[in-house]
Amino acid sequence: MAFVTDGGRQYVVAGPWRRRADIAELIEVSDGKHRALLLSAVLASLTSLGVQMVIVDYGPNAVDPVLCREAGLEVVERIVEYERPDCRVEPRPSALEVRSYRHEDRDAILDVERHSFPWLWWNSPEEWDAYVSLPSVGVIVGLADGQIVGYAGFTVYHRDGHLDRLAVHEREQGRGFGSALLVEALMRLDQAGARRVRLTTQEDNHRSQALYERYGFRRGRWVYEIYGKWLNRPEGAHL
Repeated sequence: MAFVTDGGRQYVVAGPWRRRADIAELIEVSDGKHRALLLSAVLASLTSLGVQMVIVDYGPNAVDPVLCREAGLEVVERIVEYERPDCRVEPRPSALEVRSYRHEDRDAILDVERHSFPWLWWNSPEEWDAYVSLPSVGVIVGLADGQIVGYAGFTVYHRDGHLDRLAVHEREQGRGFGSALLVEALMRLDQAGARRVRLTTQEDNHRSQALYERYGFRRGRWVYEIYGKWLNRPEGAHL
């Protein structure tokens, strides 16, 4: 959606964040004396539509602190980067069965996400379908007793690998399944020709950071903040 004023010279544009109907992103907000009025209008409209949170996500680019103050936004997430200079790793025995993703796995994987990631990082079905349709993306799933309990998604671009996601259902954590998925993902990245690999994770996700550091990842310099504001907070939702 968009609101304009001053003959179209001032405007605000908002839309779904990562194809989530419950999270909106302020995509572009022009400068000018009417910015506060425009922000008030778009936030009121998003609230009336039942949108639960609005965010500003500029990645590593600088965020306008005045804009965030005018919109009532505060830091809701800090993202940090980890990197590894190569993808070589020795296979390790595991009770986890690992295979490539199939389309019929989607619902089970989305359920795993809801029991491993905070609310903010759940994929919508539309976002997931768009992700797995990319030719550079690979996804593996982990099964225990015939049930999907985790997955990893990764991307290869030229010689650069990126671990996009690594998730294990909360009831299955502590059994070494995250390590098994990480090792398999690194092996597949290596086979695809990736010479190095990067990933991002939440700054306060110390458990995942410990796993990555155990396998040779080191903290990079790249950090960015996501600013947000609850509009209609769902019961029990946490970031």
